[in-house]
Amino acid sequence: MPNNSYSRFVSYAKVILPLASLALLSTLFLFARTNSDVDTIPYAEIEDIASKPRLAGPNISGVTVDGDTFAVSAKVARPLEDSSAFAVEQIAINLQTGDGRSVNIGAGVGEVDTSSRLVNLHNLVRLDATDGYLMETQGLNADLDAGTVESIAPLEVRAPYGALTAGHLSITRGSEGAHIVFNQGVRLVYQPQQ
Repeated sequence: MPNNSYSRFVSYAKVILPLASLALLSTLFLFARTNSDVDTIPYAEIEDIASKPRLAGPNISGVTVDGDTFAVSAKVARPLEDSSAFAVEQIAINLQTGDGRSVNIGAGVGEVDTSSRLVNLHNLVRLDATDGYLMETQGLNADLDAGTVESIAPLEVRAPYGALTAGHLSITRGSEGAHIVFNQGVRLVYQPQQ
């Protein structure tokens, strides 16, 4: 008798288990949803990127006429047609003066001309100096040979002595050091040091 119940169990299992697996598979297909969030491969964008030459993470460094050192780096640089200039993204410039001061300049986009050593920066340019100056503007031009910087848009400055806004800034190197000139509607809020 025990063998008879085992035989019945096996015969039922031969029918029930395939039916159960068929029910599971049909449930899987019935309730399966198509994933509409799957990104398609942008072949047009890939072809566009591949057709244009570019440099990833370029770095340029050198020495100015006055002996100050500079380093220029960017996330991406693309050569501009018929020139020695590059269009750059997320550019960073570091200037080290002979007297030990350092200036860091960063911007969203810009152009760097390697032959004339000129840099034009746009899209929220930020200048941060070790002597406590922080400046933000929408555009700067820098001459790496001469060590000069000039704004092309209004600017805001935070300094050790307070806050300043102006329409224009120029920084030049002279025999006695850097000369910083603010003009075009200068407004200064002076905060005396404690």
